[in-house]
Amino acid sequence: MALRVPQAGGPQLFKEGYKNLQGLEEVILRNIAATREMSEITRTSFGPQGRNKMVVNHLGKLVVTSDAATIIRELDVVHPAAKLLVLASQQQEAEAGDGTNAVLIFGSELLQRAEPLLRMGLHP
Repeated sequence: MALRVPQAGGPQLFKEGYKNLQGLEEVILRNIAATREMSEITRTSFGPQGRNKMVVNHLGKLVVTSDAATIIRELDVVHPAAKLLVLASQQQEAEAGDGTNAVLIFGSELLQRAEPLLRMGLHP
């Protein structure tokens, strides 16, 4: 049973600026792209040779760190798929105290590896 989203014309259900997307190309592949971008932000700070990042938060405060937990804490992530990766990373931090960057990179890489399979027609 499919969920039917009412078309615009009646009362406004979503905030202004939201888009109603359907289909593989528009939804799933955009989610994969968003998670790819999220992991690219922290990937270069991974490991012993990781580089520091300069992050300016919403208050204008400059933070220089190579810790992925600090980087994603300072970012304002609004995309739902990227937000799920951030939540998984924060849960890893709460449970084990480390491995936040690995969770981001691993989750994003799994989705990137699934992209060619989805394009070939494999059902998600």
